[in-house]
Amino acid sequence: MKILFVAPFYRPHYSWLKALRRLHCRVKIFKLSRFPANKIINYFRLQTLINQFQPDHIFFSGGLDAVLPFKNTIFFTGVAPETLSLAERRIGILSKLVVVNDPAHIRVWNQLGARQTICLPISAIDPDDYPKKMAKKIYPVSFVGTLFPYRQRHLSAIARLYPGLKIWGCLEPGVKLLPALKPNYQGLAEGKKMVKIYRQSLIGLNLAPSHLPSAGNLRAFEIPAAGALLLSDHLNSDWYVNGREAVLFNSPEAGVAKINYYLSRPKILQKIALCGRRRTLKDHTYCRRFRRLIKIL
Repeated sequence: MKILFVAPFYRPHYSWLKALRRLHCRVKIFKLSRFPANKIINYFRLQTLINQFQPDHIFFSGGLDAVLPFKNTIFFTGVAPETLSLAERRIGILSKLVVVNDPAHIRVWNQLGARQTICLPISAIDPDDYPKKMAKKIYPVSFVGTLFPYRQRHLSAIARLYPGLKIWGCLEPGVKLLPALKPNYQGLAEGKKMVKIYRQSLIGLNLAPSHLPSAGNLRAFEIPAAGALLLSDHLNSDWYVNGREAVLFNSPEAGVAKINYYLSRPKILQKIALCGRRRTLKDHTYCRRFRRLIKIL
């Protein structure tokens, strides 16, 4: 299968590319820039590449210089439709298939007039990033992620009851770190550093973005892949079994109660973490995701 992969190419996109090539797809890349002014130029550049390569499918994954779709476009989006630009929404509506990260988004895209929508989800892991040898555990509980205001409020409520929480993350422009979180904040962590932190953690805390009610964000799969127990405020039972492969909590108080419970029962914690890792390596890899998508196509 010949695939033209159109994306801005952030970290996950390279894992997508690697998985597609492992599945013996012939892939060419068209990198989108972050500048809307390039939209017209990219339209003609993309058309030229399509004429030369003649792809079976175009995998399109957003971008500020989003161009109008061509034949056989598959539109990927990990966020709610209302957060996309008008150009991106139009591409999704006109594409032959929209691939989303959360089952809740299927209904919204259908209401917008999309031809067909499926949830893989898009988020997954590359097993090569998670070595078989377990790392020494030095962090009882860790959180890594963008420190949105609502997340900071949840984290501060948890940290007030469990001061040992370690937090890494970036702040969006104009957003400041809450004073209550300064003792817990450890700085930035991305890529290999993030993986190392979770490999060194007993429990990884996941606060799912508000637009992903099934917790289809990357952390939901990265934490168990690293061998930490996934403690999440949302959990899709089709992806992980609560209490067996991951643990669900519904309030800061309940979250801290479960932290204390599992830290005091290391064998149970280790068993759930191991089951979560096995499930992730079996069902939640990018190769698995794209193998399913190719079968659908």
